[in-house]
Amino acid sequence: MTAVVTLTPAPVLDRTYLVDSFAEGKVNRAYEVHEYMSGKGLNVARTLHLARVPVAGILPIGKDDEHLLFRTPYPHILRIVPIAGRVRVNTTVVDRGGRTTNINQTAIPMSSSDWARVCELAREQVDETNADWLVVSGVHPRIAETGEYVDLSDLFGAVRARGTRVALDTSGPPLEHWVSSGLVNLIKPNADELANLVGRNLHTIQDALEAGRELNALGIEIALVSLGVDGALAITADEAHWGRAVASEVVNTTGAGDATLAGFLAHSVRDDVPAEPGRPAALALPAALGYACSWGALAVSLPTTLLPSFDAAPEPTVTAPEPDRALREPTHLVG
Repeated sequence: MTAVVTLTPAPVLDRTYLVDSFAEGKVNRAYEVHEYMSGKGLNVARTLHLARVPVAGILPIGKDDEHLLFRTPYPHILRIVPIAGRVRVNTTVVDRGGRTTNINQTAIPMSSSDWARVCELAREQVDETNADWLVVSGVHPRIAETGEYVDLSDLFGAVRARGTRVALDTSGPPLEHWVSSGLVNLIKPNADELANLVGRNLHTIQDALEAGRELNALGIEIALVSLGVDGALAITADEAHWGRAVASEVVNTTGAGDATLAGFLAHSVRDDVPAEPGRPAALALPAALGYACSWGALAVSLPTTLLPSFDAAPEPTVTAPEPDRALREPTHLVG
């Protein structure tokens, strides 16, 4: 079974308020509140653990907030690096109609010495678990001394040299930088992020395919593209597959992308094709994409990012892409 190490560069305390309706600028009453440690990489790790995939989740946690880990599901899968400061806080408001409002705190800067310890622990865990994947997921903090985004070059180079694939799920300047670095195997952009990477809006499945292939040409082995109501695409230089799954209802879209990535990673490696030394095993794209879509659809039907089980996961459909099909959710370029 494939093992995975996740790294969440900027973990977060998630507070989710469930309301009957949300009125901007007014007093709103919540009928239910959830609070737990979160972050995209941590969400991926929890979902993989639920699926019985061996996983270790790397978290740099502010020393003033280590007590929060005692209220975190599956704390035994976590590998903690205590750092200076406090953890950031994200607030989500979800109304009964499924509309989600997010207020996310900016990633808190980290010292260069703390970041070096985070990367060292990630390397150690990849070696210890013989991981097939290192997943770096979520926003990237800046280094306090320089103001630059954290550097992942040495970490990515070291794990790829041993045959471990690197998956990246982030946005903005860090995504733009690493997509052309030659050090990342998989990225998971949504439609807007993909449009911004190629500098044009996407109107059809064909547009998304062409954009994904541009990323393949930059060295990205797999572009796993979330298309919202239009499902998802798994695109490589030689293959392309289109997956869909219908959620029973849409309750909260936060965390759906993390469940999608977890589903793909959990079922991506073919057991019947052994890896050569220093070379990853072959990928089973259609099966992996099916699980990705199924788990993502399950996630949007739940009020929080915590999946209790996969029993209610909808059946996916995976086919060849339909190039002329129009995307039902238009993309928006930043700036």
